[in-house]
Amino acid sequence: MGHYKNIFQQKKLVIDGALGTELERVLPKTSASLPSSSPLWSGQVLINNPELVEQVHLDYINAGADVIITSTYQTSFASLNKYAGYDLHKATELWNRSLAAAKNAVTRSGRDDVIIAGSIGPYATVLANGSEYTGDYQGATYDDLVEYHTPLFEFYDKSDTDIICIETIPNFTELKVVIDMMRKYTNKEYFISINPQSATALSDGTSLTKVAELFRTIEDTSRFLAVGINCTNYDLLCDILEYFGEFPTLVYPNMGFVYDTTLHKFVPEANHEVNWETAVRKWAERDNVRAVGGCCCTGPSEIAAVAKVIKK
Repeated sequence: MGHYKNIFQQKKLVIDGALGTELERVLPKTSASLPSSSPLWSGQVLINNPELVEQVHLDYINAGADVIITSTYQTSFASLNKYAGYDLHKATELWNRSLAAAKNAVTRSGRDDVIIAGSIGPYATVLANGSEYTGDYQGATYDDLVEYHTPLFEFYDKSDTDIICIETIPNFTELKVVIDMMRKYTNKEYFISINPQSATALSDGTSLTKVAELFRTIEDTSRFLAVGINCTNYDLLCDILEYFGEFPTLVYPNMGFVYDTTLHKFVPEANHEVNWETAVRKWAERDNVRAVGGCCCTGPSEIAAVAKVIKK
């Protein structure tokens, strides 16, 4: 059994909250680094103001996070090349800067038990059109997706990040790709997090029954930490979790907002029947849920609420 897998099995952990929307909240509205003003999202802050990324990591650790996720979600080589003209050398320097920001935050926190997860985002990030929420990849093939993911996979496989976090996967073909790729990249423990936008299906419409069947094809489970569910509305989570009861599961949903693919921004979601802390308690009661955090529009206060429940 892997070192981090053992940690996840021994106790429930707290994952951090949103990076991009939290940076959007703390930055001046006139800042050139605003995530909403750049197709590189939080990656733009990493380029211009890495100290702010470090501070947000530290804020989450101080709120009780046991796992922090690096700021490389939107900084694949394809995205950096397309939107910033980076070559692979310059992209690698930026990825190392992201790791340094996370490590510095851990050092400043005085804690020695914080896990750093190297983030690999979906192909949707290079399209920069909100397809995380639709799974519509405009005809991208299996081989296209392998080419997209390879540089960051190779970086994190050789890096000194603790684990790899492949997150917000909205497309079934892409899920096949990343599962297949993790059979090749063998140096790190990892989790794969999907993005369902309904209670029964992945963003591209693939049934969650079929998704669970695909996860069962992972033969070497020694490095596979969990099925993740993120960037979905938190009201949907209890229903989604019914499909994955046989797997260790990590959950970090959006807080009360959905992404409007027409307006290209987050908008409030009405008619919530439960509040955040009540929802967290329901998820944490499930034995297979091994970690809880937040995604878009959550901040340190939401993560402090998670820590209150998880670490009671």
